[in-house]
Amino acid sequence: KRRLIGKKGTVNIVSDVPRRPQLYLADHFTTLIDARWRYVFLIFTVSFLVSWLIFGSLWWGVYLYRQKYFNIECIEKVDSWTSAFLFSLETQTTIGYGGRQVTPHCPEGVFLLIVQCIVGLLISSTMLGLIFAKLSRPHLRGRTVLFSNHGVIALRDGKLCLMFRVGDIRTKSQLIESHMRAVVVRRHCTKEGKEIGFFQQGLPLRHDLICEEEEKINLFIPAIVVHEINDESPFYNVSADNLLRLDFEVVLILEGIVESTGMTTQARTSYIADEIHWGHNFTELVTYDCFKNGAYHIDFSRFHDTYPVDTPRCSARELN
Repeated sequence: KRRLIGKKGTVNIVSDVPRRPQLYLADHFTTLIDARWRYVFLIFTVSFLVSWLIFGSLWWGVYLYRQKYFNIECIEKVDSWTSAFLFSLETQTTIGYGGRQVTPHCPEGVFLLIVQCIVGLLISSTMLGLIFAKLSRPHLRGRTVLFSNHGVIALRDGKLCLMFRVGDIRTKSQLIESHMRAVVVRRHCTKEGKEIGFFQQGLPLRHDLICEEEEKINLFIPAIVVHEINDESPFYNVSADNLLRLDFEVVLILEGIVESTGMTTQARTSYIADEIHWGHNFTELVTYDCFKNGAYHIDFSRFHDTYPVDTPRCSARELN
């Protein structure tokens, strides 16, 4: 079925933007950060090769100029374009085999040597910085955050609630100041008859038995995120019989600060109508193991498991 956000958080949108290449190249650093690894390595490989070829040709030109008009050896053991290219390669990569070197008889050779060293450092530092930025991207941390495959609707404290489970498989580098937002995307018709195809409405959330909304979530153990279906909820008139006939998508967004890096990361998922089980609840995951240093054990193999519970099949409006 159609959805805006994939189960793994991918955005299912293709944009037809005029002048897209020009706009992307204007923000070249972000473009390189988002590019695939093979394209990044290809760009830097071509950059190194082009710089070696250009400076090799310049060194060969310096050699020919000095040799023709002044009969001065500007670069020792450079007598062909190939040897000039090898000298360019050895200079920029600081290999220094010791056979070729610039003599002090030509100032232009000294200047060209300085320029090539600076260019080589710029390319190398840019490559290292880009690789570090790609490896440390905070959104990769979001891949270790799990969302339940299904949402459930069941009674909690006598009220119908829509619930999801979220957990973090990492125990050492945790997410701090974590909070979650939920948005339901659906069709909406205004009083003037204008139909909005992707109307977004926020869903108030709390987690587990804490009643305050916008409460920070501690993910050292998996948490159940709860949306109470009341008269302000878009699901107030939804019953078990008409749930699967509705066209909507609930988008969950978890944001938190990575403890080890201090950067903000985000994890996303979504649920459509047939991914919400009416009259189910989530299986307990946490047990106390007195034989393993008295630690609590979380069984993530049952993270997505649910079990049926007695739940009225009527809507929250009818229940109230």
